[in-house]
Amino acid sequence: MTTVGGGIIMSVIFVNTDNTNVANKLFNGSKAGAEAKAVEDTMQKVVVKIVGKQAGFTTAKTPNPKGYSIKLEIAKLEQTQHETSCSLKGELVRYPNSFTVSKKGGAATMVSTSFTGSAKAQGMGKFAVVDCVEAIVESMIPKAIPAMRQDMLQR
Repeated sequence: MTTVGGGIIMSVIFVNTDNTNVANKLFNGSKAGAEAKAVEDTMQKVVVKIVGKQAGFTTAKTPNPKGYSIKLEIAKLEQTQHETSCSLKGELVRYPNSFTVSKKGGAATMVSTSFTGSAKAQGMGKFAVVDCVEAIVESMIPKAIPAMRQDMLQR
């Protein structure tokens, strides 16, 4: 339990960062081609780092976790002679997925879909792509924290 704002006590908010489900990846760097794995690992690492610094949040799986999944995907990636530019799109969805009355299938309950960012990095290749993506994730995730806190109060 954590005290928030005006003394409201709430459970720790879990943020799912498990990217092992190939059919439903949280972090998708496929547009980076050969650098996709490095990009996805960077997305995950930055989310874990930023969420870990927030009071009342955790990325450590607990029994019956309740929280959010942050999905990030490269929307655009361009490399020119000396510059890499990229943009990410993201979604913030409730975790775990909700289930129907018959318990068949889980539907993601969207909290936010207007979750985007863009950046440029000097150079080309793996390091430039990773730097570009890292900068975007570092600016996007702190903006998701208030949305998760506010939505959790309604759950």
